[in-house]
Amino acid sequence: MKTRRGIYLNLLESNYKITINNFTFYFSSKNYLQKFTDNVKFYIEQEQAKFIIKYGIYISLSTYFMISYYKKIEKRGFRIYDEKRQKELSENVALIDVIIMY
Repeated sequence: MKTRRGIYLNLLESNYKITINNFTFYFSSKNYLQKFTDNVKFYIEQEQAKFIIKYGIYISLSTYFMISYYKKIEKRGFRIYDEKRQKELSENVALIDVIIMY
């Protein structure tokens, strides 16, 4: 159900979505989608740099940081679809196979 302000109370009904790196992120509002789209690249770069500085380990955690940023923005639920594996991710997803050493 969509409210008068264009907010979906159920993410399963939402049309607000974006696909990045084979993951489709669903949002409850156009504002959350826009905020994610505008800032996700910067957030990933910033968090990746913090990780490298703190631990001195050079690995790609972009998928992890994308999901982390999604959880910060989306307040009305969690819905991410993995296009590669053709399944929904749970909120406590394991990402061992997407870590890339470089």
